[in-house]
Amino acid sequence: MDANEQELSHNIKMKFGTAPNEPNKKQLKKIKNDINDLVLNSIEPTASDWGNIVKKHCPDAGKYGYRGQDTSDLITLLKLATKKKEN
Repeated sequence: MDANEQELSHNIKMKFGTAPNEPNKKQLKKIKNDINDLVLNSIEPTASDWGNIVKKHCPDAGKYGYRGQDTSDLITLLKLATKKKEN
């Protein structure tokens, strides 16, 4: 995973309580694809949309809690999920 994907993965883990090894690279790709599909259809993903998508690809989401401040707001998640890889 590149730095952008690692940051997105960490923020998803903090916000949605995924398992320590989730989202993995494959799950993260599916999450990003689903979020991008919404954006391409002019839909701004809501907290509920994010939660449903993360739960779909990381079934244990919500079963884990992490200490520390959760700074993973939806705007940050959206920017990370829709950011194009720089070559």
